[in-house]
Amino acid sequence: ERAGEVRLGSALHLTRALVQAGAAPRLRFVTRGAQPAGGIAPDAEQAPLWGFAKSVALEHPELSTACIDLDPSPIATSSTHDLLAELVRDDREDQIAMRAGGRLAARLVRPTWSTATSPTELAFSARGTLDNLVLRPATRRAPGPGEVEIRVHATGLNFKDVLNVLGMYPGDPGPLGGECAGVIVAVGAGVTRLHVGDPVVALAPGSFRTHVTCSAEFVAPKPVELTFAEAAGLLIANLTAHFSLRHLAALRAGERVLIHAAAGGVGLAAVSLAQRCGAEVYATAGRPDKRAFLTSLGVAHVYDSRTLDFADRIMVDTEGEGVDVVLNSLAGEFVERSIGLLRDGGRFLEIGKRDHLAADAAHALGHGISYHVIDWGQTAAEDPDLIRAILLDVVAAAAPDAAQRMPVRTFPLAQAPDAFRYMAQARHIGKVVVTQSDAADEQAVPGVRPDATYLITGGLSGLGLLTASHLGARGARHLVLMGRRQPSSAAMASIQALQAEGAQVVIVQGDVSVRADVERALQVIGSTMPPLRGIFHAAGVLDDGALGQQTWPRFERVLAPKVAGARHLHDLTAEASLDFFVMYSSIASMLGAGGQANHAAANAYLDALAHRRVTTGQAGLSINWGAWSEVGAAAERGVDKRAGDQGVGVITPTEGLALFDRLVGQSHAQLGVLPVQWPRLLERYGAAGPPPYFSELVSVRHRADTSAPTSGAEDVQRLLEDAAPHRRAGIVLEFVRERAARVLALSPGLIGDRSPLSDLGLDSLMAVELRNLLGSALDLVHPLPATLVFDYPNVVAIADYLAREVLSLDMTEVVHDEAGASGPAATADSAVVTALLDDMEGLSDEDIDRLLEERSR
Repeated sequence: ERAGEVRLGSALHLTRALVQAGAAPRLRFVTRGAQPAGGIAPDAEQAPLWGFAKSVALEHPELSTACIDLDPSPIATSSTHDLLAELVRDDREDQIAMRAGGRLAARLVRPTWSTATSPTELAFSARGTLDNLVLRPATRRAPGPGEVEIRVHATGLNFKDVLNVLGMYPGDPGPLGGECAGVIVAVGAGVTRLHVGDPVVALAPGSFRTHVTCSAEFVAPKPVELTFAEAAGLLIANLTAHFSLRHLAALRAGERVLIHAAAGGVGLAAVSLAQRCGAEVYATAGRPDKRAFLTSLGVAHVYDSRTLDFADRIMVDTEGEGVDVVLNSLAGEFVERSIGLLRDGGRFLEIGKRDHLAADAAHALGHGISYHVIDWGQTAAEDPDLIRAILLDVVAAAAPDAAQRMPVRTFPLAQAPDAFRYMAQARHIGKVVVTQSDAADEQAVPGVRPDATYLITGGLSGLGLLTASHLGARGARHLVLMGRRQPSSAAMASIQALQAEGAQVVIVQGDVSVRADVERALQVIGSTMPPLRGIFHAAGVLDDGALGQQTWPRFERVLAPKVAGARHLHDLTAEASLDFFVMYSSIASMLGAGGQANHAAANAYLDALAHRRVTTGQAGLSINWGAWSEVGAAAERGVDKRAGDQGVGVITPTEGLALFDRLVGQSHAQLGVLPVQWPRLLERYGAAGPPPYFSELVSVRHRADTSAPTSGAEDVQRLLEDAAPHRRAGIVLEFVRERAARVLALSPGLIGDRSPLSDLGLDSLMAVELRNLLGSALDLVHPLPATLVFDYPNVVAIADYLAREVLSLDMTEVVHDEAGASGPAATADSAVVTALLDDMEGLSDEDIDRLLEERSR
């Protein structure tokens, strides 16, 4: 919590200082691993900065706010250079993640609903080119005796698969894919140690599929420390390294081992294994970044694998003694030069598929040198117990320390050809893995169970209580409702209705942000109720206000139930087998919300935590709800009217509960729910249009429908240019009045020229919104002052300021009344002056001079 205050609190104070100083730099918030881009499990503690930044961008567009998330991987050696390049880039992308040397940009997209996913497999129409890879319908096969069926989440790509598609693999390569990670959806007869719902890793031929059936002999529980993507590449690389170096070569401490192509999957597994057993590693790699990465792992002797110079250099570095073991994947002259490095009793381990020595040549090597072509697949058929034992050792040794995990580059299944090409070009470090984002179906997502307990925080009011009633209707019979206050009479009526239907309802009065209170609730469940199977985190408070009014204590009040509460629930149920871990987030963290920077920051934590849980194989879902009608804080504060004027609707309880049933059955970690008219909502970005974040949903240049009031700078400027000078003040005045009416959700006719806007309900948040609405509509080069509406408290004063100081209009005289309010020259006798000016357009110059002379007497 102290770290959060330092990180987010400093961001708040910095932003407030910039606003108060009237400064307009480009403001960048930099995190490392805070976002789930690239398949990583994000660091939720940093994520609130992203929610905060989105709200800053809406309240103060002059700051050009953006977020940059650096690569947390240990191979991200050039993050400083990447960051500097990003800081000087100017392409309107405002949510960037640097991953594996590339640049990813966030996009808001409509989800692909996973409803009884049709079985699919990756295949090729003909061998010879990677362009022939296609996705096609597949047939699921029920598991036979000793088999299991796995719903695949991720599949490891190996060089064998690339050679298979290109038609370059010697012999029969079999189907595409050999290792995967996923969830068991069916078990065959005789399988007792594995169960439906278990997350697993498997050696599974043909695993580039949505579903694969394989022998249970080579399936093991997925290490909880690893994501599905990390686990998918765990087996073949490490099994090959272990089988080669430990089983065949019996590598010992103090020996020297040369590992070719050491930055690949097998290579890195071999490096790690050799270092653990105390051997001295000599390694080659083909690119400078790969060699730099090997050096960062503590490999002292690294050479270029694209020249033969490595052999001479190794002989120099070993003072002519050479090495004891060679793990080879190179071909041609590299084989001969590598064999020449072996000293007496050396072992040559060939894992490549080309240029093998003939049997007589291998026997003729002499000096006690042994030559092995690695084919543990054949060994698995002849001695499955050996390979299974090695496999279990590999899984057990999977390091929980993130720094020791193998780097993984992920591609979605739809982009599998790109993954194959990436490997074929030898661009990867570590493993290449193909993921399936919709890897869930009815069998993998259990429903509400009558023999389970469900904990709902914020459960004594609002959406929490509504959720409890809905779970009861779905068959839940054991509910724990946690809240800070005693239930109201209306809440007690709902609870009694649940009890009347046969549900056990336990009320735990406590604060979810207090760890001891959460522990007490869990103790009640553990001692008196069925196992906990689901958590629904609906607790939260609001403390809205413009950034200029926000303080860290106000942030803490909003952060506590969301962030601390979710953290306690996550930590204290780490060992529980949960079907649901659903967090009620807000659309504010997805889209930003003016005046709700604290709320957006708090909910961004929930979003990242959901992604973290899902990538580590746990239940997790963050729902970014829009405003609900009838229930919840938004309904209590009456925001639905203002939201509707901005193009955003509200969610009725009936709609929300129906969506709830649909959302919790999906595999997505984060889903937003918002009834919206995109053109109207995106008007807030002005003439420049919305950022590219929205480009997958709507055209970034999409304008509002023609029935909406005049809104764009182009419209206002055109009216002003076409109007006679004496009419321009009135155009600006009506422009301001229409914007103020939109913010206040009033008819323009109800806003008097000099009526203080504060008397009409304009608060500080609305003042920020009005200032931004005026600035974006006029497409100004320089932002309007943050204190605009306080310095000019009515529409006439604002219009006068805009006309004189901002637009520099050439128009009729502007006068001030005795109270100091300013306005167009129609102040004293507006009807007479307006009639006179209207008539002037039809008069000659002489007539105008005469009338003005008469008027001045």
